[in-house]
Amino acid sequence: MNLSVIDILFVITVVLMVFNGLRNGFVFSLVNFFSVPVGLAVTYFYGPQFTSFLAGNGLPATPLIAYIVLFLGVVFLIHILGNSVRRFVRHVPLVSQGDTLLGGAVGLVEAWLLWLFLLVLLGAFLGNLQTSLLQGTTLMPDLNIHADQLQSWHDFYNQALNHSLFARVNGFFVKELPAIPTLSTTH
Repeated sequence: MNLSVIDILFVITVVLMVFNGLRNGFVFSLVNFFSVPVGLAVTYFYGPQFTSFLAGNGLPATPLIAYIVLFLGVVFLIHILGNSVRRFVRHVPLVSQGDTLLGGAVGLVEAWLLWLFLLVLLGAFLGNLQTSLLQGTTLMPDLNIHADQLQSWHDFYNQALNHSLFARVNGFFVKELPAIPTLSTTH
């Protein structure tokens, strides 16, 4: 079995994320997994009130600083909560072993989600580039990207979706991701 660059990067990502999940355990990995979305949600919903609160108390804080402080504060508090729960779980004999093994499974899911997210973003980016390429031209306006370079990026993306180790793992969760149509570079 020949491994492509995509396969090697995917395997490295999986190994690192599974190792991290085994080291941290299920509870801590799950808490950390949700800390960023929860931090973003809290910042989105309570950011304006927090900025007003700081300004009302005489603290000169721009909204950007207030939002960053709120986001990092929420993520930090969730991290502390996860550490507390992890310390408790580590002292329960059988639960500790199950927590470790399930942490590895969370690591695998995190690696898959990371690759899925990156490939969806890459697909959207390449799709937008393809639609902005004028028919009959070989150069992207304003970006200095030649059509043959764009074609190689398309091939890389479609290979990652259809013929890589990621594609096989992805088949367990999502049957098929949308491929980008082949770029026509004929004049």
